[in-house]
Formats: sequence, structure tokens, C-alpha cells
Amino acid sequence: MATGNTYIDSISWGGWGWYNPGGRVVIKYYFDNDYSAWSNSEKHAYRTALQEWAKVANFTVQETQNESEAQLVEHSLSNAQINAKYGVQPGSVLFGVHDTPENAASSFDGKAHGFYNYQAYSWPSSGIAYDTGGLKKGGWGYTTMLHELGHALGFAHPHDNGGGSPQMPGVSSSDDLGYNKLNQSLYTVMSYNSGWEAVQRPEMNDISDYGYNYGLGAYDIAAVQIKYGANTTYASGNNTYTIQNNGAWISIWDTGGTDRIVYRGSHDAVINLNAATIDGTAHGGGYLSYVKNAGSQKHYGGFTIADDFTNALANRNGETGVIIENAVGGSGDDKITGNGVNNKLIGGAGDDTIFGLGANDKLIGGNNDDLLFGGGGNDRIAGGKHNDTLAGGSGNDWVAGGAGSDRVNGNGGDDRVLGGAGNDTLAGQFGDDKIYGGSGSDYLNGSQGNDLLQGSKGTDRLIGGGGDDTLYGGKHADEFVFGGKTGRDIIEDFHVNSDLIDLSAYKSLHDMSDLTIYMRHGDTVVRFFNNVIVLDDVSKGALDNGDFIF
Repeated sequence: MATGNTYIDSISWGGWGWYNPGGRVVIKYYFDNDYSAWSNSEKHAYRTALQEWAKVANFTVQETQNESEAQLVEHSLSNAQINAKYGVQPGSVLFGVHDTPENAASSFDGKAHGFYNYQAYSWPSSGIAYDTGGLKKGGWGYTTMLHELGHALGFAHPHDNGGGSPQMPGVSSSDDLGYNKLNQSLYTVMSYNSGWEAVQRPEMNDISDYGYNYGLGAYDIAAVQIKYGANTTYASGNNTYTIQNNGAWISIWDTGGTDRIVYRGSHDAVINLNAATIDGTAHGGGYLSYVKNAGSQKHYGGFTIADDFTNALANRNGETGVIIENAVGGSGDDKITGNGVNNKLIGGAGDDTIFGLGANDKLIGGNNDDLLFGGGGNDRIAGGKHNDTLAGGSGNDWVAGGAGSDRVNGNGGDDRVLGGAGNDTLAGQFGDDKIYGGSGSDYLNGSQGNDLLQGSKGTDRLIGGGGDDTLYGGKHADEFVFGGKTGRDIIEDFHVNSDLIDLSAYKSLHDMSDLTIYMRHGDTVVRFFNNVIVLDDVSKGALDNGDFIF
């Protein structure tokens, strides 16, 4: 059942699996107590781990009290028992072993047997002793069950050739991270490199009850859906996925609704709504959403987002894979990145950086110094309090700085750019823009296009730029600045002896005698070179050199 995608094929035990041609696959499991009795905590962890595989794929699981009915027969053993069974030297630790469907096909009873070392569930922090802490979702023992159940369903290690599988590129031994460090269990639970081994390193920090895997990685989801089909109805409503400071890793498989990833803590979070690319690139196993480490403060776990590798789900706006629409940051300095659908991205408190990317997004910065970039589409961007830097992108955007001294740029498209309170720097760039300064002393630049600039309160500097622009200085003494080819601009509220027309960019202009000035329909027209400035309802005779800067 090779796909030609080495990253998926490396974790597939050939074509082996549990199949029911023409019917739905039901996989039955049985808890055997011959070695040691299974505790309720062990059973709960096992059931939950097996369900993580089943919820993304087109098969169901069922517990049976009759061993003869089961495909999977599961055993709980002490460290000494499992070592003796597999000839492991005393002092060593074997966490678990499971037969594959291929092993079952050639076995005496046709079943795949699994063996779990109950004294290693909380390894390494508790050593060899029974402790249920590691059986929590994301704990060491729980993740061991996720891994071994992968073998039970027909999946292999990325570092060896189980079932004739190729090795993951760049991987020659179990501890090799491979190209772009993709051989880690946050990308595939079949890896021996636990959690985000390259950065968070829960095993090396003696963590046992969190930091590993809550559910499957993106490679696992693609592989199990190829083998068994995709579950197209799981998590079809409106869901919230919350990042924890000390959580576990899971790749999100969500089939519908309007969903969001949220962080409610005070540390610095990274949230990325893009789906895994399922290849050998840096994001082949997923884009990460997590809490950043800060010095000695370590954080564990997070999310990736699965790809719809088998094309089982409908796509929207060209976006493939699982679609998570929205994100909310915490009170730290967060970095949030949207995807190709309409996103609502909220930074919260802290100095946040938010990227909308494609489609029509809403970006809200919060109460600190934020960086917000809309990207493609018609976006609504609000900076909030403090000093923000905002940029709209290529669509027709609404970009508002709010309180604080902001830098706001409309970029491409016909934009509405608002400064709000504070001394703002506002630019329309390309397109026919409307720029509003607000209550501070603002700098407004229309740049290209036929723009409307309105300074409002404060002492403002207005630059129409190229195109035919309409300028309002508003209250107080404003400066209207011209340079290069400005087209035909209208100043609607020029106040003689208060406002100024800055022509200092033209070195050959020295005073009013170098200008052509005349009245037309009650307005004063100022011509120089090929540029025209119309002063609405201003008398030519009221002007003198003091109204200009040369």
C-alpha cells in the first residue's frame, strides 16, 4: 500500500492491517490478566489511546470479554516479567511491545498480542515503580500505548524497515531526527524521539506525566486514513482547542464548524492555523502552536493541524486539510498566523505579531505595542491601545490604529486607514485610499492613487502623493506637503496665516513669483510645472509668501 510519499510510507507496515471487504472494520480488544491484572487506570488509558486512532479513521473499536473474539489481546507485565519474556538484561527497561497484523497472521492463534510494562508508565521521573501519573493523556505510559497500538494497527517505526517500509529520509537510527527534524513524536507517534525532542525535551527533563503525545501526529493521521479511510464526521461542530502551559501534543483532525485555537495564559504563545504539508519540508509534519520557553521556564505540548491527505473533506477558498478559522492569544507577546480562509485573530494583551495571510480577515491587536499584517483579501485590522504597526496588504482593507502613536499602512487596494488618538504615521500606498488622522498630530501620506486625506484634530502633515487627491487638514495649523508629480489636488479647508503649503521639495521654486496663481469659480488655483493645487473657497489676494514653505 505504498503511496510514493516516503514520509507516510516510512511508518506503514506495508499493506498489513485489519480489513473487512464490503463492510465496516470493527477491531475488538481483550484485557488478559494472566501476567498481572489490569488496573482501572491502565484500562482507561488504553481505551483512550486506541480511540485516538479510531476517531480519525473509518473503523470502530470494541472491548470484548471473550478472548476468542478479539483481534488484539493485551497484557500488563512487571519489568522483570517483560524483560524475561524478551530476554532483556536486568537493569534495562522495555516499555512495551506489540504484534502487528502481519505477526497475527502467522501466529498460533491469529491474534496480535500487546505487552505493557506497568512499572515503566512514569519513567523516567519515577524509575521502575508502578505510578499512574504517566497514564495521564500526554504522559509517558499513555504515549507508549499510543505507539504500541500503532504497531497493532499496522504501522512501523520511521527509523527501520518494519514490514518492508523505507526509512524516513535522513534517519538511520532511532535517535536521528532526520531532515528538518521530522522524526519526532509530535509529528508521528511511531518515532522514538519523544514529544518535541529538539526543543522541549520532556524525557531529558525527567518529565513523565505531560509533554508527550495526547493524540496522533499529522503523519500518523495521513497514514491511518490511507489504510482504513477517513472519519469525515468527527469534531464537525464549533470547537475550541486550548493550548496549555504544560500539556501534550496532538494534531487536530476537525471536519467542520467554526473553530479556534486559544491560549489563556500569561506567557508568549505561537499559534499557526496552517495545515501540515505532509512532505519533507520544515512544516511537513505540521505548523506548531505552543507556548514558548522563557529562560529556565519550560513549557510542553501544543498542536499541529492535520492535512486532508486523502481529500475526504470539502475545501474552502482553496484551503486544504483541516480548517481552523480563528485564534486568540493570551496576555504575553504572541505570534499568530492565519491561513487561506477568513480568520479572526485576536492578540490580547502583550506585544503581539499577527499575520492574516489570505482571504478576508479580522485582526485585533489588544492593549500593547502590536504588529498586525493583513496579507491578501479585504481585511479589518485594529491595533487598540499603545503604539502599533499595522499593514493591510493587497485587498481593500480597513486599518485602524486606535490609541497610541501608530504606524498604519494600507498597502495595495482601496483602503480606509485610521489613526485614532495619538501622533500617527499613516500611508495609503497603492489604490484610491481614505486616510483619517484622528485627534493627534499625524503624518498622512496618500502615495499612489486618488486619495482622501483628513487630518482632523492636531497639527498634521498631509502628503497627497501621486494621483488626484482631496485633503482636509482639520483643526489647528496643518502642513500640506508636495513633491514630484502630484496630479491635481484639492485642499478643502486651507486656513490662511495658519496652514502651510510645503513646496521645499522643488528646488527651483523660491517664492510665489515662481508659481502661477489665479482664481477659478471662487477657488484659488496654484500651478507649478504640471501640478495643480486647488484651495477651496480661498481668495488669491489673501495669500502671501508666509503661507508657503519654499
